[in-house]
This record gives sequence, structure tokens and C-alpha cells, in this order.
Amino acid sequence: MRRPSGVIFDLGGTVLHLESAIAVDGNRKLLEFVDNDADIAVDDIQSMVEEMSNSTFKIADESAVQVRIQDFYRLMFETLGLSFSIDYPEMERQFWNAAMKYSPNDGIYDVLDTLDKFGIRTGILSNSGFSGDVLLEELEKHNLSHRFSFLVSTADYGIRKPSKYIFDVAVKKMGLEPENIWFAGDKIEYDVQGAINAGLFPVFYNWRNETVHVDREFLEVKDWYEFCDKIGLLYTV
Repeated sequence: MRRPSGVIFDLGGTVLHLESAIAVDGNRKLLEFVDNDADIAVDDIQSMVEEMSNSTFKIADESAVQVRIQDFYRLMFETLGLSFSIDYPEMERQFWNAAMKYSPNDGIYDVLDTLDKFGIRTGILSNSGFSGDVLLEELEKHNLSHRFSFLVSTADYGIRKPSKYIFDVAVKKMGLEPENIWFAGDKIEYDVQGAINAGLFPVFYNWRNETVHVDREFLEVKDWYEFCDKIGLLYTV
């Protein structure tokens, strides 16, 4: 197991823990900005979201194509004949702040301190329908945005993990050869397999204690303190 010169992290479930995602609260917030006389209730919006999600996101996930939340809502609201007093980037922000609640994963600050101590670069690659701007604002709430040299949201590129192409973007931003980069995430199919496809060393953050079957070498950790111990051993041997 080679010492990493850089570590790229997944975001949700890895750096940040999702406390709650209450879409109806986000949709209720958006209805405050409707500027025409359409007679529509939040339950009507929620029903259409569920109907569209069942097909749209399933197809996108199977094809590794990323659907942007802005585009999803634009399609839905224009179909319903709704217009708004704010633009779609601001609608995305309003929805996120009303619907999504995150907290830092236990030990993540210790991990970043350890990596910084050994001069290891850090970045983020997130499968998300939300823009990088919104994700960075969430990191700022937890005093984490400055701890990463870059953040790549798949919403800004149209391609999702495990596609090699989106990993290549993150590798280029890190400025290192793939074999010198670790990728840490909590999903085998997106993070571990994607890292393998792109030539990065995978770290499986297995906080759910899942059974794992991977044919290639990888590092499995159950918590971030275990990860800190592994890095410390590699750099003190």
C-alpha cells in the first residue's frame, strides 16, 4: 500500500453525515417565490417530484449521467406553468437550506489535521444533483470549505461516478498522478469501483459495516480514527 500524496473524498456519507432530507420543506419554501396566479399546493408539487424521480433518476443512475436539480425543477415547474421571482440557482439554494440538514462525520477534522501534518493534498468529488457552489456553502457552515483544495460536483459536469471521466477531472485538479492518489468514499459501486477504474487507490469508509467483495487491493476502515492510524503508520515506518 503506497503512501498517498493526495486524498480525494466523497462528500455525503463520507465527509458529511445526512441528518435529514425533507423535500416537502424545500418545495414549500420554493412556493413562497411563485409570482403568478397558479393555484397549486405543496402536495401537488411533491406528487409530481415523486412521479418524475421514479423514472428520471433511475435512468440517469444506470447511465452514469447526472441530472441537475436546477434542470429537474425547471422541467417540472415550466410544465406546471409556474414562474418565480428568483432564478433557478437561487431556487436551488433556497431548497437546499430548507430541506437538507448535514453534520460533519465523527473524526473528519482529525483526518484532515493528520493529512495536513504530512503534507497530503485533499479534494472532494461528490455525486450530487446540487451545484458545487451550494455544496461549498454547506462545507462553510461546518468550517470545512478551506480544508479542501477543490470540490467537484457531478451536477456541474453532467457525469456521475463511477464514470472514469469525472474521476479524471478530480485527478487533474489535484495535480498528481493517479497512482499517488487515494479516493475515500462510502459506496462500493460508485467510490471503490470508480477509483479502481480511474487508477486511484480506493479507501472504503464502511461505517454501515457492510459485507465487502472486491477483487482489487483496497483499504477498509470503519471510522475515521482508524484511517488516521493507517496514515500515521505509513508515514512513520
